Amino acid sequence: MKKLFVLPILALFLISFQANAQSNKTETQKEVASKDVKTVTLKVTGMTCAGCSNQVYNALKSVDGVLEQLVEYSEDKAVVTFNPKLTTVEAIIKAINETPFTASIIKNKS
Repeated sequence: MKKLFVLPILALFLISFQANAQSNKTETQKEVASKDVKTVTLKVTGMTCAGCSNQVYNALKSVDGVLEQLVEYSEDKAVVTFNPKLTTVEAIIKAINETPFTASIIKNKS
């Protein structure tokens, strides 16, 4: 009979522990996102379609330290948010330049 009471309590404990762990992870991601990030806007020449922008997007996604990327082929532009402790603007440009497209800096934001 005691086992019937222990099992639901144990289940509730495990569920609340998992929810708390996920909450802490989200807070840590927010701290990194707000403190240690930079944003660079790049001119990307040569893109003519959504497939081109997907190729640039995937190249940026493969760079360690890139947190977010927005690629717009119609505007020849990529806006990249990154952790400067893990990568550099030069590494981001190099990743794009290894595709059939060419990147150069338009402007930097912190």
